[in-house]
Amino acid sequence: MSELAAPAYMRRLKVTGFLFFLPALIFLLIFLLGPIITAIAFSFTKYTILSAPKFVGLKNYLRILTMPSFGNSLKVTGIYIVARLSIILVLAFFMAIVINQNIPFSSFFQAVYFMPYVFPLAVTSIIWKLFYRPFGLIEQITSLFGIGFIPWLSSEKMALAGITITTVWSAVGYYSIIILAGLQTIPKDVLEAAVIDGAGNLKRFFSVILPLMRPTLFYIVVVGTINSIRGFTPFLVMTGGGPGEATRPIGLLIYDYGFVHLRMGLASAMSVVTLAIILVFTLIQRRFYRYEGT
Repeated sequence: MSELAAPAYMRRLKVTGFLFFLPALIFLLIFLLGPIITAIAFSFTKYTILSAPKFVGLKNYLRILTMPSFGNSLKVTGIYIVARLSIILVLAFFMAIVINQNIPFSSFFQAVYFMPYVFPLAVTSIIWKLFYRPFGLIEQITSLFGIGFIPWLSSEKMALAGITITTVWSAVGYYSIIILAGLQTIPKDVLEAAVIDGAGNLKRFFSVILPLMRPTLFYIVVVGTINSIRGFTPFLVMTGGGPGEATRPIGLLIYDYGFVHLRMGLASAMSVVTLAIILVFTLIQRRFYRYEGT
């Protein structure tokens, strides 16, 4: 290939690569950045869908900062995220470690673990709502131990726990597969060296496995947090945000104001604040990850 033909050939390769990338770029601009920019613009307006947007400046932001329901929703969301991710991490680690021991039928168990995640969350929520009903499956199980009916979804103290159990059951298999993939990337010679040095199972787990699993854990925490905030379907289907406001997370509050009360300007401001919280949380986690990894 001559020297003159080489630059032309490289330009054609770049154009071809860009054309392959172009559909994904268009999708990103239209369906991700477009809605974000639109929400930011609407957050400075009074917009009820039925009328044209009217610019009101920072009025929506000042309003939500003084709304008790917004603060309560942030509190419910925070408790839900911490409880859900804590339980998922513990269970998913246990499930992944068991599978990683090369037990018989491990591929079958991986498929069983992942199966609940495949079901639509709305369907899962309806099924678990039936389980929680009086004389449902849960009461039949607890009655074997002499425990009477527990008002899982009708009690302010138990409703959030009931929904958390449902979403943990739905997602723990997915995260266990991710952790299993992370465990299988750990070099065996590192684990063998730890055994030779006399490290027991607990010390090997906390001193070797966990540090090497930081990239995987960072992904799980960030993605799990985002999915927990976005996934308000179980709250809508199982309790509708009740009893009271015990199960009204920020996602459901935004849905109510935007599509039930048609106050899109206020709902957009809530969405922007939520997005800012997610970004700050992600940056903090990223900084923590970098610091621990040095």
